[in-house]
Amino acid sequence: MCGRYGTIAARPALLAAFPHAEFPLTIPPRWNIAPSQDVLAVRRLGARTRGELLRWGIGLAPEPDGPRRELINLRAETALAGGWLARLLEGQRVLLPASHFFEWRGAGRQRRPVAVAHRDGLMAFAGVLGRWADPDSGEVVPAVAILTCPPNRVIAEIHGRMPVVLARDAWERWLDPRATAADLARLLVPCPDDALLVRPASRLANDPRNDGPEVMVPDVEVGVQGELPI
Repeated sequence: MCGRYGTIAARPALLAAFPHAEFPLTIPPRWNIAPSQDVLAVRRLGARTRGELLRWGIGLAPEPDGPRRELINLRAETALAGGWLARLLEGQRVLLPASHFFEWRGAGRQRRPVAVAHRDGLMAFAGVLGRWADPDSGEVVPAVAILTCPPNRVIAEIHGRMPVVLARDAWERWLDPRATAADLARLLVPCPDDALLVRPASRLANDPRNDGPEVMVPDVEVGVQGELPI
């Protein structure tokens, strides 16, 4: 799954990666984004492609007498299987630009965060668009969830799921409203093993209130050139 990630690309880098998209004039760098916070999402609006800050976490109907629920990750296999979650996939899809995502190794006091980045720099997660309703005001806002898939060999050493990291030549296809279910299924697979770099991060990343570059600085140097052995 993906429960924490960062997008620290400057606006010029985003414009270079998404040459046909419009972006807000101000895009704050985020090192440690947590669910329920706003994330940068790229979506198709008619003939335009636009980057917007949207809430991470689609609202779900609560169980009887249960707490409110949110969907931050959606298993690709579940979305492809049909049902109401498939309607999210068949509806408006989004790209979620990311510089890195966090996972954790070990357990208990030995649990340590690692940052996973793409060898080519900026990556994009496959996402779906839904809605979230503010329980106090009743305001309904657009919200997103990240699609996940089985891990590649690199991530399998750390976690049993990973976000769908789309190849760059698939970004436009993902946003294309004409894409068929077969088109989408071909995209919802693990990225190549050699696409990712795994590095130790700081335990400061454990607390989402820490949202600065310090979360990327390892507490202890591990491996060669800052990379963890796989």
